[in-house]
Amino acid sequence: MISNIVIKHALSSEIDPLLQALFQYIDQLSLPETPYVTGQPLISKKSLLKCFFLKTYFSINSLPQLVDILDRFGYFRRICGFNEVPHLSTFSRAGKWFREQGFSVFNSQLLKDLGVRCPNVVIIDSTALRSSFYDSQARWGIFTRYKWFKGYKLHLCTTREGIILSHAFATANQHDASVALELFPSLKKWKIEFALGDAAYDSENVRNMAEETGIFFIGYFRINCCYIEHNV
Repeated sequence: MISNIVIKHALSSEIDPLLQALFQYIDQLSLPETPYVTGQPLISKKSLLKCFFLKTYFSINSLPQLVDILDRFGYFRRICGFNEVPHLSTFSRAGKWFREQGFSVFNSQLLKDLGVRCPNVVIIDSTALRSSFYDSQARWGIFTRYKWFKGYKLHLCTTREGIILSHAFATANQHDASVALELFPSLKKWKIEFALGDAAYDSENVRNMAEETGIFFIGYFRINCCYIEHNV
């Protein structure tokens, strides 16, 4: 079901200033404009990225619903840069590309534009991404907010200000500690001293991987234990 706020924006044809600024920034990005499948017509990755941000901005539940909204409202097609709506399979392939390659390209350019300096402390955490029940690749997992849910988890390593330095995407059934191992290798260039995470990330393998990267990992319970020992 399409929410009233989506219809209101479509009918008013007034783009939200925040969304407008984001789309203008996307236009400045350098993304490799190559087809996802050899022989297929070229579809702009920037336009597809705008669609994904539109999906998040309006809390659109699924790719089929996103395609339906783009089909029904020409205003959204225009601000994303489409005359005709791509097939659902194109959005699926684009989503896979952004998860595996595109996000790193986008993030690297963003860090450069922001002039991010080497942080000495980073924070590791995850967020749940609920999927359609018909998503064959999604898995069931548990998350504090949703309890049991079907979907994925996005694991992020950020500065204290919330700037993303590293990420890992996984199905919801994968344990946080096993996914955390993917976060550390790309952090070597930052010369980070400490990484803070909750108890779900606290394992011997994670601490060893962090140490190999030159980082001291502190889990949630470890922080509390240190606090208690210090005050007893």
